Amino acid sequence: MTPAATLLLLLICTDLTFILVHLVTVETGWLRGVGVSLEAERGLPETYQYIKEFWTAVGMAFLFWRTGVRSYVGWSIVFAFLLLDDAGQIHERVGVWLAHRYALPGVLGLRPDDAGELLFAAMLGTFVVGLAGLSYWRGCEQSRRTSPNVLCLLLLFAVPGVFVDMLHVVAYLQGSLLAQVLLVVEDGGEMLVMSALTAYVFHVAIHGGRARYDLWANVKACAMRPLPAFGVASWKSAWQRALARSG
Repeated sequence: MTPAATLLLLLICTDLTFILVHLVTVETGWLRGVGVSLEAERGLPETYQYIKEFWTAVGMAFLFWRTGVRSYVGWSIVFAFLLLDDAGQIHERVGVWLAHRYALPGVLGLRPDDAGELLFAAMLGTFVVGLAGLSYWRGCEQSRRTSPNVLCLLLLFAVPGVFVDMLHVVAYLQGSLLAQVLLVVEDGGEMLVMSALTAYVFHVAIHGGRARYDLWANVKACAMRPLPAFGVASWKSAWQRALARSG
């Protein structure tokens, strides 16, 4: 097993342990108040997430120092901001400010403050996608290989961090029991994806900026893969038979 794979395995095992401890705490109350819940402010799971974000930012800065590739500076700033955002709840504060400054309406069961957070997340997402595009367009071979992979993982991070988060808010406001399930999916998903990002940056760093695993190439291959012939033919023939019977 490679060093990066070993690190990933250890990180994921720690993530799953925190998730399991959270579930035990919710169901039994044994460790309530100890700070092991996924939703505990400054608790152990949240602090563990901060550590991963910190070392991911440091790893990107190290890659810039070692290779001189400027796109790593941008990615280091992105992960440093993620750390500051999580620790200082910047997106929540900006969401409140945007909601009051522009009188944002509540939509889809969300509060105006939540709409402000969505708007702020959209602005951040635009910046990150732009950074990845610039790195691919103007960057060197290393940057063109690494930046799309980081972007893929960050987009995956946004699924629990933004979309599941909004679903969790709606469920919580409605008093639904689904809120607890969505909380685990949200926080647990963020932890698992950040572990993958940390391990990937470590993988790139120990190989001098040259990643051996190309996630972006695999994503493109899956996207370009044609639909299974059996499925297409089956639907087409079924549709033709239905038309013949109706005629």
